[in-house]
Amino acid sequence: MRVLMMPDYREGNPYQQLLVNAIEKTAVQVVFPKGYRRIFPIFRAVRDQQPSVQVLHLHWLELYLRGNHPFLKVLYALKFLIDILLVRLTGTRLVWTIHDQLEHENAFPQLERWVRSILINVADRLIVHSQSALTSLTQEYTFDPTKVDVIAHGHYRTAYSQLINQIQARKQLNLPLEGKLYLHLGALRPYKGIEHLLEVWQANHNHLADATLLIAGLARDSAYLQKLQSSISQTKQVVFYPQFIEDREIYLFFSAADLIVLPYKRILTSGSVILAMSYGKPVIAPRLGSIPEVLGAADWLLYEPTNPQGLSDAIRKSRDCCLQDLQMLTAQACDRLDWNAIGTKTARCYYQCFPDSYKLLVSAKQKLGR
Repeated sequence: MRVLMMPDYREGNPYQQLLVNAIEKTAVQVVFPKGYRRIFPIFRAVRDQQPSVQVLHLHWLELYLRGNHPFLKVLYALKFLIDILLVRLTGTRLVWTIHDQLEHENAFPQLERWVRSILINVADRLIVHSQSALTSLTQEYTFDPTKVDVIAHGHYRTAYSQLINQIQARKQLNLPLEGKLYLHLGALRPYKGIEHLLEVWQANHNHLADATLLIAGLARDSAYLQKLQSSISQTKQVVFYPQFIEDREIYLFFSAADLIVLPYKRILTSGSVILAMSYGKPVIAPRLGSIPEVLGAADWLLYEPTNPQGLSDAIRKSRDCCLQDLQMLTAQACDRLDWNAIGTKTARCYYQCFPDSYKLLVSAKQKLGR
């Protein structure tokens, strides 16, 4: 079987390459499109594949739903749906991994919900990363839940360099050598709740006098960056790295940190939580989306998002809890995010797009005792 995976976001996130590596341990070959065509890019990518592909595996939609003006957004939405229809007319099966409830910072949420409500029913199979994500989607959309596969988001343990000595890492990053270091790393975007984190940090300064908050990442929006810089300038014990953190440097930041703080306003699946788990770092975050399910017993520092004091209480709790025990539980939770199992389940999902063939395959394996 040959599968076309789109869009190709491997350069900015190792998730897809790790997934492909795991899938290709089964009898499935995964390919990516070459270049980007403005007119019906998905259909043309499917059509141009030689030999042909049997399955299109779609991930994020933001590349295909562009536009800041309402008319342009509607135009892109219609173009995307026609693109998908043309793909289906070729007989190609469609699998969609739903990573987000909606695109972050979406100016036209109702339009995107409409597009998603169509796609979720047009797809042959759907993949979500947690039971909580499935529950959330069934509350918002009407679709056949039997065509959904719950397949975990795999870890990043092999994607980046290993941890080094904490003091050495802090020296290289010019950070304080003593006291706890709280890290928020990743693209700086409003839905991540960074402004609220700064407010809480300042309000709890007396309890955090020997601690440091490190915020590192690139802001897409210059106005938002200025807003953050203004807040940070008025907040004590905060170090700000407003730049893209290269893959080769990520291990330094996690080596320097004691805890990872991710105060999302909303989230369905968090790759940042899984990255923190991959390094065995305790996570402070709200009980949103798949976070509680993924962390499991390592949920000591999760808080209720509806509690105005939740983040403050979690940070204070982190001052007294045994971080070594929590690190051990975090590492054990990460053990469950095994890529081999994920690759096998994803390949099975592809084959389930062809019900008759899949039944024959299952029957043959049962007869062989496999």
